[in-house]
Amino acid sequence: MELFSNSGDSGAGRIDYNRLRKDLINEFGAQMAVFSGVVGFAAMSDAQKASEDQLLEMARRVGFNIDRYRL
Repeated sequence: MELFSNSGDSGAGRIDYNRLRKDLINEFGAQMAVFSGVVGFAAMSDAQKASEDQLLEMARRVGFNIDRYRL
């Protein structure tokens, strides 16, 4: 997986997408266990196969600080 965003996202720069994907999967796994069951599982599965742009959108949606993933 590349470490560069191909999106037009201004300021995206270099992002550690592998770490972002792993953290999203962990977040959705925790949500699955605590809150939403099947919905959390679906989100976790989506994160596993998401494109880089989709990962950024998922991270924003759950409130991740994208700056923590900049290289």
